[in-house]
Amino acid sequence: MESAGIRPDTEIAIIGAGLSGLGMGIALDRAGLTDFLILERAGDIGGTWRDNTYPGVGVDVPAQAYQFSYAPNPDWSRVFVPGAEVKAYVDRLADRYRMRPRVRLDSEVTERVWDQDARLWRLRVGEGEVTARFVISAIGAFVDPKPVDIPGVDDFTGMLLRSAGWDHGYDLAGKRVAVIGTGASAVQIVPEIAPLVRRLDVYQRTPIWVGPKPDAPMPRPLRAVFRRAPRTQEAVRRLATWGVEKILVDAVVGYQRAPRLVDGAAGLMRTAWYRLQVRDPAVRRALTPGYGLGCKRPSVSNGYLRAFNRPNVSLITDGIDRITPTGIRTAAGREREVDAIVLATGFRLASEPGNYRRTPVRGRDGFDLADFYTRDRLASYEGVSIPGLPNHFIMFGPYGWVGGTWHQLVETASAHIVRVITEARRRGASVVEVRPEPTARWTEEMRRRLSRSLWASETCATASSYYFDHHGDTPYLRPTSSAQAYRASRTFPLDDYAYTPEKEPSAQDGR
Repeated sequence: MESAGIRPDTEIAIIGAGLSGLGMGIALDRAGLTDFLILERAGDIGGTWRDNTYPGVGVDVPAQAYQFSYAPNPDWSRVFVPGAEVKAYVDRLADRYRMRPRVRLDSEVTERVWDQDARLWRLRVGEGEVTARFVISAIGAFVDPKPVDIPGVDDFTGMLLRSAGWDHGYDLAGKRVAVIGTGASAVQIVPEIAPLVRRLDVYQRTPIWVGPKPDAPMPRPLRAVFRRAPRTQEAVRRLATWGVEKILVDAVVGYQRAPRLVDGAAGLMRTAWYRLQVRDPAVRRALTPGYGLGCKRPSVSNGYLRAFNRPNVSLITDGIDRITPTGIRTAAGREREVDAIVLATGFRLASEPGNYRRTPVRGRDGFDLADFYTRDRLASYEGVSIPGLPNHFIMFGPYGWVGGTWHQLVETASAHIVRVITEARRRGASVVEVRPEPTARWTEEMRRRLSRSLWASETCATASSYYFDHHGDTPYLRPTSSAQAYRASRTFPLDDYAYTPEKEPSAQDGR
């Protein structure tokens, strides 16, 4: 497609070379949409699995569910695999589908601006510019680590370690260490480093539900069966994916249909699992959430809760007043000296306005994505498109999380995007934009369904969960089954988008 005599550098620019960007590139290539470029801000592909190499990092869902349907890996070593295996899977995926030549590394997109006259996007990349007819944001759900807003953090004279970008050159053995945060990363880090360090202080603001992890090595004979009989592995993949979705999605969305089931599971966790894991009653009470199971994303570990039975591990629930040059002082006035602090304080979600203050996205007629996310309740069409952003798609937009694993989301979103771009080509359209009416209708239906979810109940009041945005909505999850979402990506009305032809018909053409 060309417009106004201007040929863009690439027809399609994909931002990000993690699982989302690579999966999107593969989908485009398989559909014959071969003029695309993947822009990656880092020096390697892999996204989350490139950046997170901290001790104990790994998947928190079964590996058989954590893969693309068209690229199964028969050689996962365990039920829950370590992060290095996932990174190796990503590398093999890029090689197998010849994505590496499409990736431009060290190319952070710091601004996206829609040029209405030229009908293309102008992307600021470093000191230069890349133009594209279409842009697909594949930056993932968690963009950057949250800024640390604890006073004194810059004054600390010891070692600051972050879950993203771990410094493997620093030896924790025999050190006094503090971990700030008790989210998914901390759940994996704490049991790994507890046996190594002299003392470990874990600073908890909100406890997290941690369930048992049914992990085990994958037997070699079973791996051989997967290699020789791919349909067997496909059946296992489908079963594992279905199970993850039932636990992480259906129980939340369908809470009001069976509240006793979810509440009963939480009660069982409190009275049985936590009691078996933590010996000290006071510590156990502090580690046990008071909110419902599912209000925050739960984690799985066979070692996290037990780590607090160790004599060198302390749970600190007092609020942090400040970080001092030599340690951490709590609101109660007690200071504990440490040699190293691990910051496991979470990430900014993709829909947080601050992301787009730093890297602006400006669409048609002055539309600004940061202003939109700040001012208005989040909305999208099928979790993929937003009015005001022509020729622009988001792999994970508002109400966009599909199913239980990221791969389901990527395959669903990419199918939607491929359909729209293909239809634009068929119609000879240089501009395509989702219409406001179907966007409002679809978003309202998602909100209506979520009004009956666990998140709408009072049991989540104390969860401090990233599922809730600054408007009080829960636009993280798409409240449908993955099968419904996948079917919708192939059947949604194409006329829910407006198509502007390459050449506007003149009065003479209409005679």
